[in-house]
Amino acid sequence: MIISKTPLRISFVGGGTDNLVDQNFDGNVISTTIDKFVYVGLNKKFDNLLRFSYSKTENVKRVKLIQHEMLRETFKYFKISNGLEIISVADIPSTGSGLGSSSSFLVGLINVINCFKNLGLRKKEIASIACKIEIDILKKPIGMQDQYNAVYGGFKWYKFYDKNKVKVNNLNIDKKRILKFNQKLFLVYTDQLRKSEQILAKVKKKSNLNSLQEISKLTEEFKQELISGDLNILGKLLHQNWLLKKSLSKNTTNNKIDQLYNYGINSGAIGGKLLGAGGGGFLLFFVDNKNQKKFKSKFFNKKVIDFNFYEKGTELIKI
Repeated sequence: MIISKTPLRISFVGGGTDNLVDQNFDGNVISTTIDKFVYVGLNKKFDNLLRFSYSKTENVKRVKLIQHEMLRETFKYFKISNGLEIISVADIPSTGSGLGSSSSFLVGLINVINCFKNLGLRKKEIASIACKIEIDILKKPIGMQDQYNAVYGGFKWYKFYDKNKVKVNNLNIDKKRILKFNQKLFLVYTDQLRKSEQILAKVKKKSNLNSLQEISKLTEEFKQELISGDLNILGKLLHQNWLLKKSLSKNTTNNKIDQLYNYGINSGAIGGKLLGAGGGGFLLFFVDNKNQKKFKSKFFNKKVIDFNFYEKGTELIKI
């Protein structure tokens, strides 16, 4: 069996600017992968059937009968016809989490197929193929940051240009400083899952371009404060990003999410944001050390997820 281990991601600033049409500015995203993973296993079956086990199990004779559209179209892309078994498990809810889980699954799937067929695909090629399947073939109104995050991993600054050109930049940050930043962050589950397609389709409206441009500009300020500035300002920038993000679509948030976010601020957080397109998933809070005891006591009965930044992208862990 071939097994891939692919990290999930946290996007700090710039989300929504990673795949815009007819924009007059470059997209920018600062994000990191974390130590929460999607695992995909591939095994050759003794018969010619296809089996896929995830939240449910599919057993079919032909690729076109596979209900899971991402697996179906990936098999079509790589001209896989029969005789394989695929399994997928994740550390956290794998749908609508706001942590890029769908793209992490797809990248992990491509990685095991790359090994199985001995294709020799490089990182850039895997990310490009994942974008092609999700955006061009499946017509998802999503961006490209999730696929690149899953492939490259680590703390990165991504720049998105016209014609699907992507530049991956490492951020030269002291490891102790990164650790201090990590220790000020808390993930809180909203107990709501959502599909991002409808929200993302509205985000791309031309009427939102000014707000999206402001979101893109925030990455430069965030980068400077992260590298050598006041870490607590990062919490305020996350809050500013959240306010801009909420203006993009009325479906980005709801009463329950707003109440939970405000509860976090009143419990000592400097700022934060909802991860992903909106509508559910995980809230990220930035809490200075002096307020963390209070914050933890207020959230003791909430679903707070411990996590650490993770430096690697998708990898094979067993062959």
